[in-house]
Amino acid sequence: MKRLSPHYLFFLLVTISCSAQIEAPETLIKENNIKAHIKTLASDDFLGRKPGTKGEQKTIQYIKSQLVASDVLPANNGSYFQEFKIQKVKFSESSPMVIHSKNNKRTYAFEKDFYAKTSYKLNQTVEVKAAEMVFIGFGIVAPEYNWNDYKDIDVKGKIVVVLFSDPGYHSKDPELFNGEQPTYYAGIRHKKREAAKHGAAGLIMIHDDAINWDAVKDESEAPIFIEGQPQLASDGLKFSGLISKALMNDLITDSDYKIDYVKSALAKDFSALPLQSKLSISLSATYEDLVSTNNVVGIVKGAKRPDEYVLYTAHWDHVGTRAPNMGKDSIFNGAIDNASGTAMQLEVAKAFSKMKKRPERSVIFLFTSAEEMGLLGAEYYAHNPLYPLNKTACVINADASFAVEKMRMVINVIESHTEMDVLVNKAASKLGREIVKTEGEELPGNVFQRSDHYPFVKKGVPAVWNVGNFEPLNGDKKEEEKIAAYMQHYHQVTDEYYEGFNAANITFDAQLNLLTGIEIANSTEWPNWNEGSAYKSIRDKSINDSN
Repeated sequence: MKRLSPHYLFFLLVTISCSAQIEAPETLIKENNIKAHIKTLASDDFLGRKPGTKGEQKTIQYIKSQLVASDVLPANNGSYFQEFKIQKVKFSESSPMVIHSKNNKRTYAFEKDFYAKTSYKLNQTVEVKAAEMVFIGFGIVAPEYNWNDYKDIDVKGKIVVVLFSDPGYHSKDPELFNGEQPTYYAGIRHKKREAAKHGAAGLIMIHDDAINWDAVKDESEAPIFIEGQPQLASDGLKFSGLISKALMNDLITDSDYKIDYVKSALAKDFSALPLQSKLSISLSATYEDLVSTNNVVGIVKGAKRPDEYVLYTAHWDHVGTRAPNMGKDSIFNGAIDNASGTAMQLEVAKAFSKMKKRPERSVIFLFTSAEEMGLLGAEYYAHNPLYPLNKTACVINADASFAVEKMRMVINVIESHTEMDVLVNKAASKLGREIVKTEGEELPGNVFQRSDHYPFVKKGVPAVWNVGNFEPLNGDKKEEEKIAAYMQHYHQVTDEYYEGFNAANITFDAQLNLLTGIEIANSTEWPNWNEGSAYKSIRDKSINDSN
């Protein structure tokens, strides 16, 4: 065998290395870079990355500096920032609540017997006139617990009355839901969402304890929304509120039922109870400016079809700080949620910009503000896109990847809903990974609607959200347990970067996001939603309007 000269050997090694980069672009994603981003973004210096604070300014300037260093161009007419205002509903006082039963007319005082609020139509009086009332138990639909309080009842146009929390909390049964530890379904948001989904006009919840109405008013969460889109503040109900147990007892007394309504709601054969009463109320609300904030947006221009786009999203924000008297640690650092996703997309942006062969379509990197406040940064871009959404092939979202060893199995939250599945699976196979088949079923906790892809989904844009979740490549099942254990740190001050932080799976997910984006960026296809999807007609109309 002929001996190779040192110079030729060096040239050969460089050539092999360059070929490997072209054939395996995932090697451009570096774990050390991702760890460095997370360590910085989740540091105390960033004060929990809350919009409108000094923490925001440090965060958006850091993201900008990384995009500049990676030669990713500013995407907003020479700027990396897309500024917008967040506005807040300001509740007005309600009228008394008047309830007519078969034998009685009772009038209840605002902030004495009940509390109510509306965000249905701002700056207008919202009226409910003689709406029928139905006791619906907990107001929960939870398929994984085989629980449906809305079975066999039509609540369209009616007022649903629901219990506080969930069945496990009231029963103290550790085998029912999550026992005394409330689940996602215990929250008022789920109850209101289900009520609106079933066509109810309003929802009132029976407060569990003696009510301090001043505290209720102070703690009542006023909806927030982006400027110019007040309808985003509405939960779809004309009103919602709290009533005292005494008021609920009046409703039972005035009906034909002589029951313990809590025990009734816990029974396996529970059916909703029409309360034989009708409710009337009027109330209103206005709004005020809350804070100004910024999305950060960069772009890698496409080589062949620069006016077609792939959009990567990740939210930079977290929930800020808490009062020092609540504990020694007052900063919600948000290492996993969502410094991890921000780090992933920064590294993907750098990879795209450093490729010798530029993508055929342009690739946009959108780092959103105010996701934790209700996906508001994504909503703002979706309503005020810098680049047309009907020319955007898909959205690839990154939100909370886990600090564990590499996971072979991946959950794509939008799996089985769009034609993107083929491309996602192709990208996953290159990494030896597999996408979990959900067969179109939505994941528990309404997660499909709870991250930055969703505002774009509502506009018809197909989406991808990949999260490595189980089957660790090293075979250590304890790594899966770490994912479950993370939930005790979710939105807590303990979601921090630490010595020995393992970014292997976060890097693996970033590599999958990169390969998925390459597949669609270099494709001429326009993925759509699958037949039967509610979003397909929106996408079809959007694309047709552009032709």
